[in-house]
This record gives sequence, C-alpha cells and structure tokens, in this order.
Amino acid sequence: MTLTNGHYIVLSALGAAVVAAGIALFEPSSLVVVAAVPIVLATFFLLRGAVSSQKHATLFLLFLTVFLMHAVFRIRDYQDKDVDFQVIIKIVLWVTVAAISLLHARSWIRLLSNPVNLPCVLFLIWLFMTALVSPNPTYTAVSAFTVFACVVFSAYLFSQFDPADIFVTIILSITLFCAVSIVVYFALPEFGHYVYWLNEERYVSSRLSGIAGSANNMALVAAFGIVVTGLYAREFHRMNRLIVPAAVLLCGAALLMTNSRSPLVMALLILAAVYIFNRKRLYAGLFMASVGILVFAALIPFGQEFLLKAVSRSGDASEVTSFTGRTEIWYAVLKLVEAQPLMGYGYASSVFVLPEHTNEVGFATSHAHNVMLQLLLTTGWIGAALFALSIVGVALRAIVYRDPIAFGMMAFVLLNGITESSGFSTLANICTFAFGIAVSLPAPMRTHENHYSYQRRFS
Repeated sequence: MTLTNGHYIVLSALGAAVVAAGIALFEPSSLVVVAAVPIVLATFFLLRGAVSSQKHATLFLLFLTVFLMHAVFRIRDYQDKDVDFQVIIKIVLWVTVAAISLLHARSWIRLLSNPVNLPCVLFLIWLFMTALVSPNPTYTAVSAFTVFACVVFSAYLFSQFDPADIFVTIILSITLFCAVSIVVYFALPEFGHYVYWLNEERYVSSRLSGIAGSANNMALVAAFGIVVTGLYAREFHRMNRLIVPAAVLLCGAALLMTNSRSPLVMALLILAAVYIFNRKRLYAGLFMASVGILVFAALIPFGQEFLLKAVSRSGDASEVTSFTGRTEIWYAVLKLVEAQPLMGYGYASSVFVLPEHTNEVGFATSHAHNVMLQLLLTTGWIGAALFALSIVGVALRAIVYRDPIAFGMMAFVLLNGITESSGFSTLANICTFAFGIAVSLPAPMRTHENHYSYQRRFS
C-alpha cells in the first residue's frame, strides 16, 4: 500500500500522542517540549506543500506572511533596535518565501525581466549596493533582502495562482489581524492602546494600535484591507457573500479606532478615483465632486483657522500646517542629503543617522516621513531615480491596460508616502507588498462581462 500525505499525518499524530503520554507519566516537567511537536510537523508539511507549489500550502504561507508582517507581540523602548525573537521570526519568514520563490524562478523570471520592470530590478539591486556606505551594512543588507523577497514572492504568486485567490487570502489575513487587534484593545489596554512619550512621561492614549505596535501601522494595515476589498468587491462577493461585509466592518472599525486621518483619506481617495474614472460612473463621480466643493465653499466663511483646528487632534492649527512636525524633519533630511547625494547613507540607515541629528530635527525620529526624502537619504539620487522610473513604468502600464488594481496599489504606496516613508524605511511592510503587487501584477484583459480578468503571463 502506498502512503499518502493523509497517512503520514495520522501516523505522525499517533506517534506524538504516544510520546506525550509517556512523558506525562514518567517526566511531567518535560511535557512542555511536546507542545513544539505539532508546530514542527505543521511547518514541515506547510513547507513541503509550498515547495511543491501546492495551492493551499502556498496561499497559507501568504496568509502568515501578511499577518506577521506588522504583528508585534512584545513591548520595548522606542530607541531599542536590537534583534529579538520577533525580528528573527520575520526574517526567517522572508528567507522562506524568497527561497520558495527562487526555486520556482522559471515561472516568474519573464515577468520581472520585462523592459517595463527593468528600473524595478535595478532598484532592488541598488538597495544591496548601498550597504557599502551604510553605518550598519548588515542591517542594510537584511532590510534590502526583505524588500527583494517581497517583490519576488509577489511575482511568484501571480505567475502561478489566480489573482482573486491571492487577494482573498490577503483580505482574510488582514481581517483576522484587525479582529485580534480590536480584542487586544479592550482585553489588554496597556498593549492594545497607542502609547506615546511627552516630556519624558508615558501616556496611554485612546487610539488603537492593536498588535501592530503603533496606531499608524494599524491604520495602514486596515486601510489596505479597505482598498483591496473595494477594488475586488465583485470577485469576493462571488466567492462568499460574507467576505466583503466582514472585511469592511472589521477593517473600517479598526481604521476609525486608530484616529489616523491620512490612511482614512487615502483609502477613500483611491476608491473614489477608481469609481470616478470608470466611464459608466463618470457622471456620478462629477456629482460627488461637486457636492464636496459646495460643502467646502460653505465652510470657508467660518475661516481658515476654524477649518484647521477642526481637523487637528489637539485643536492647534499649527499641527496641520506643519504636518504634525514633519516639515522640521524634511528640512533636516534635505540638509543631510546634501552631504551624501549620490549613494545616500545606506538603505534603512535612517534609524541610525537621524537619531544622531535630533537637535536639528527638534525631536527623535527614525525615518524621513516621506518616501522620496527617505530614499534620497538612504539610497541617494540613484535609488530615488530608479524608484521614480519604476513608478512611471507601472503608471504607463495601468493607463494602457486601464488597470484599476495596479493603479490602486501604486497610489496606496505614493499617497502613504506623502507623510510616511511608505514601504522603504526598514523591514518590508504592507506598502512594500503593495509595491510588489503593482510591479508583478499580470496585464489585464477585458472580458465580455465588462470586468477585468487577469492573464497568467505578462503581455
């Protein structure tokens, strides 16, 4: 009789049960070791399936990657940048997805080698090159590797599987992430609430940070979930009618609880733009824009100061005009760029460089709070130019093929990049993944149902 995977699982489970029973009887203090057995077995079968390009195993690996990308399971000081168990888990995860993607490189190499994606390939190579000038070459190389792993994993996924399956996996992971964060917010306030320092005093705010570590990260994950749900709502509804309402409810609640304005506005702008530029909805879009202009005009008589105070958290108008102190960071970053304009200070090195110039900035910060300034600081004009060319390539492809998904992904990276460093500060995050999706998404083609379906190869 030939043993199948099911037989192996049953035999392994029986073996583990026998071992657990024996230890419980003769050495109860060592019983905790047995807890690792199911985890090791599950990891083995998961990797085995992913290496064999099995759909469910690979998509579950994607589920874990999206969930753990921003997950934080410990509290540590703001200045603490040491490698701990959580960082190790994320690095191991990126090594795993990169290794699996490289094992199947033949399936996606044509996609990334397309002339449109040449700037992106050069950009990824340049990130590694900047380790030569970095104050911490190892940190730069590891951070650059996570960006590389994110892009090639995206390319591998879209070369092998249906985009609808990929996006629904992402949404399920983000929805679970938001649900866990909301539970943690109420169950463990010291952990689930956003904590900040003011005049060397620690404050626990009412903003949701959940298991994302900060309110801004939590808002970014939730906003990405809203954007993907809006872009793929029709396909999700065909799969299961509960996916869209569950995602909108949990991601929307998490986003509002973070009290982060930029991600909320960003998500609404992307979805509105996709809605408006659809020819059938042009008149509805123009009507919505007209209503918005009328409302804004009606508020003008109350004065500019009133409007600024209304959208600021503290009620201080200067909070809005200075982008919450970001203008001071930008000014200091531009001065630092002048010292090393060509190669920058090394990718992800802002966590080492900017704290040394706290006096110039006025307060502690670890990144430039703007994606282009961040790349100028860490990768120089060469890296920033290659990134800009990558953006242009994706934009041209989105325009030519009228691709709302690629547009939405790149808009997410760029709009977040106005006030944040988007996906290019340290380890890869959800914005890096959006960049990878935009670059590796296959070219769409129109079907007779007048909606987009995606080819498996790049046209």
